[in-house]
Parts: sequence; structure tokens; C-alpha cells
Amino acid sequence: MSQLHFIKRKEIDEAKWNSCIENAVNSLPYALTWYLDSVAENWDALVFNDYEFVMPLVWLRKFGVPCLYQPYYCQQLGVFGKSVDPKIQTEFLSYVTSKYLYAHINLNHSAKNVSEQFHLLPKKNLLLDLSASFSSIEKKYSENHKRNISKATKAGMLFEEIASVKDFQEFYLQNINRAKENFKPQHEKIFKQLTEVVSKKSAGMFLAVSDQAGKPMAACLLIKHKNRIINIINTSSTEGKKSGASHFLFSQIIKEYASKNLVLDFEGSSIAGVARFYEGFGASPETFYNLQTNLLKNITQRFS
Repeated sequence: MSQLHFIKRKEIDEAKWNSCIENAVNSLPYALTWYLDSVAENWDALVFNDYEFVMPLVWLRKFGVPCLYQPYYCQQLGVFGKSVDPKIQTEFLSYVTSKYLYAHINLNHSAKNVSEQFHLLPKKNLLLDLSASFSSIEKKYSENHKRNISKATKAGMLFEEIASVKDFQEFYLQNINRAKENFKPQHEKIFKQLTEVVSKKSAGMFLAVSDQAGKPMAACLLIKHKNRIINIINTSSTEGKKSGASHFLFSQIIKEYASKNLVLDFEGSSIAGVARFYEGFGASPETFYNLQTNLLKNITQRFS
């Protein structure tokens, strides 16, 4: 008899859910209830036994049918629990692929155990081990990064924490390339919800690099979770891009946390140019996985 249960969001025991996520061997903040409530249009869940393993199911409706999707500012989800048992993974993903006509979701690295079975597509995340000294890490920067950091340093740029979430929101919304990022009004709403909750809960750090006049050039939101410092959101102004502000920003973050048992999680990317930027700091790849099913296409084609 299956011990897997489908549970509606309103029925979830938040204390048990969050305890499962916090104590999971593959724990990530994206799966905490407050984070999902901020970024997901709707979400329900699969729960194994008494919250031994859980999987968020973020959904919206297409043609009146619930479909699974990956929300903005939420790189990966999947199955979380006390181990990465492939039998458990199989049971969860078998449920998903049998019950949902459409799914396009990212699973955490533990899905490697069942990647062939479910034809999962590998995706690249980039991580930087911060346990070495800053001087050791800095030596591995690319020459291009070293030049940009030197340029920003000579310009007298300042690294600081942003005191007001409103200031961070304003800078981000002024500088994001809405067309390139396919950034729509609903994404702006999610961005504001997430940053405001992070600020209210003191769950993250809003950091920036400014010029000598105090004008922001680049900024980011970091969330520290377990041994990970995760780059959730970052952007820079046109002037900041020209002056090496983002290079300087991340180098200062690395300097701040070097020699600690931490990992800087750059959050990707599969985009070549973005990946080169993060790899320029010496980051190494970690694979997570994408699950895609699309039976809706077959149905709509039959009736078109």
C-alpha cells in the first residue's frame, strides 16, 4: 500500500513540512512554505508518511487543466527528505508523470538517481567552495575578472548593505531588461512579494556596490541557508556593467565569507554568458534536472 499522499496547500502542517525541508539531506530554501507562498501562483504537495519526504507541486491551469511549472526566483524543487532513496524518488515522479498532463519543472541534484528512468534533462548550477582563504580563491579568478575588479577598485566603489528593501526594489526594477528577461507584470508582483517577505523575516541580505557619490551600480539578494549562500536575485545598471561593478560585488561577497565552511551558490546558469561570468570566479558545476511531460499537446492536436 502506497504511503504517498496528495495534500492541498491549506491542509499542510507547516511545522512538519518546514522541519522536513530544514533537515533534508538536500535542503534548499525554495521549498520552505513562506518562500513558496511568495513565488507560486498555487501549490499543493506530495507527502510520504508523516512528512518523511515531501515534494511541492506548483501549478496553474491551462485549458482548465492543472499543469506544473517552475516559478520565478525558484531555481529548483523536487523531492526532499532524510535520504536520496531512488525508490522514493521513483514513487514521487511516477505520480507526477501519471497525474499531470503537462509538467515543466526543475528537480534538485538528488534526482540524478532516476534521471535516466524519467528522461530528465541535466541543467547546470555553479557553486564556489568558500572554505579556502580569499587569496587562494582570488588567484583562480579569470584575467578578465581581475581587470574588472581592479577597475572598480580604482574607481573607489563601495560595498555595503542596503538598509531599505524599497531601495533594492527600485534599483532592480529600473535596471532589469524586461524584454530580454521576459519580465511581465506578474513577475514584478512576485518579485515584490518575495523581497518584502525576505526583509520582514530577516531571511536574506540586500547588498550593493555604489560609486563614490553613493549611486548604486550593482545589487543582489542573498539568502543564507545551511552551508549555502544563494544568489537569488542580482542586477546592475548600464554604468555598473561598464565599470565592473558586478565583478567587484561578488568578489567582496567572496572576501566576506572566505575561509568558512560555506558554498556560494551562484544559481546557474545554462546561459553561456552568465555561466562564464560565474565560472570566472572559479565556480564549479553542480547538476540539477528538468522534468518535462506534455500530453496536452497531443490532446489539442487531436481537436485542432
